[in-house]
Amino acid sequence: MTEQRTRPRTVVGPQSVLQSAAWGDFQGRVDRPVRSLSGEGWRALVVEESTAVGTCWYLPYGPVAEGPEQLAAALRSLREAARAAGAGWLRVEPILDVVRGPAAAGTGEASRVLGRSRAVAAPRDIQPRRSRWIDVARSEEEILRDMTGTNRNLWRRHRDKDLSITASSDPGEVEVLIGLLEGSAQRNDFRAHDAGYLREAARTLLPRDAATVYVTRHRGEPVCAMMVYDSPSTRIFAHSAMKEGQRKLRPNQPMVVQAILDAAARGQEIADLFGIAPTDDPEHPWAGFSGFKRSFGGYDVNLTGTWDIPVTAWRYRLYVGLRRARRLQRAVRGGLGRLLAHP
Repeated sequence: MTEQRTRPRTVVGPQSVLQSAAWGDFQGRVDRPVRSLSGEGWRALVVEESTAVGTCWYLPYGPVAEGPEQLAAALRSLREAARAAGAGWLRVEPILDVVRGPAAAGTGEASRVLGRSRAVAAPRDIQPRRSRWIDVARSEEEILRDMTGTNRNLWRRHRDKDLSITASSDPGEVEVLIGLLEGSAQRNDFRAHDAGYLREAARTLLPRDAATVYVTRHRGEPVCAMMVYDSPSTRIFAHSAMKEGQRKLRPNQPMVVQAILDAAARGQEIADLFGIAPTDDPEHPWAGFSGFKRSFGGYDVNLTGTWDIPVTAWRYRLYVGLRRARRLQRAVRGGLGRLLAHP
C-alpha cells in the first residue's frame, strides 16, 4: 500500500526560500545589504534597497509569523528598528494565510493585521500576488492524474523523441539557461534577467540545496532550461527559456513535470509555479503562460500582496509623489510619440 502523506497546510510562508539564510547570503553577494531580525513567534530577512529619497526595508514574502498577534508584534518591532536605522518605509509581503481561487484585495488575516498597522498597498506587487500551487505531498499517480493528458503523455514518452532531462547542482549548468534566455530576449525584444544575478544565484544557492537547474537536451543539444528555488516545503519555478524553433518538439512540458515529481520525491509540499493572470482577464499580459501553468494541475491562490508601512511620513510621501510624476512623464512621452508617428 502506498504511504499517504498529509495535505500541506495553508500556511507555508514560514518555509519560503526568500526568507532563508541562503537567500540572505545570495542577496549580500549581489551588493544588497541584508539584516536578520526576530522576536517571539516571528522572524524576518530584510533586504535594504536604496531609492532617490532614502532607504526602504524590503521583506520578500515576509515577515514570517506564527499567527496574527505575532505578525502585529513583528511589524511594530520592524518599524522601530527601521526608524532607528534611518529607513523611510517598510515593504512587506507576509504569507500568514492563503486564499484559494478568486479573492478580493484585503482578504485574509494578514491583510487585516496590515490594515490595523496603517499599511498601504504598494505601488506594485514585487512578488506575485496570484500564483498556481500544486500539492506535491501525494503519490506520483495522484499528481500526474491532475495534469492534462497531453502533459502526462509528453512526459511519459519524452525519451521516444530523444529528449533527456537532467537536474543539476553544478553552478556551471546555469550558463545553458543564460544563453537560452539571452537568445529569447533578442528574438522577442525584451530584457533578459541579468546574467550576473543568475550566476551568483547558482553559485550561492545550488551548493546549499536551495536551487536546482534543469536542462532538457535533444540528441545532446540543449533545447530548454529552468532554474527552481528550493526550501524544505516549497519549490518555486523561477526562470526558464526554450531554444528557438523547438516548439513542435514541446520539450518544456516534460521538464516541468519532472521537476514537479522531483519536488514530491524530495518531501516538499508545494510546487509554486510563481505568478499567473486572473481567469477573468483574457487580455492580461500573463494570460498565455498562465494557461500553460494551469495545465499541470493544482489550484490558484491569492496571497497578501506587497504593502508599504511608512516609517518617516514625509519621505514616503515624497517617494510616492516622485513615482506619480515619473509615470505621468512616461504617459506624456508615449502620447507625443503616437501623435508624431500618426500625424
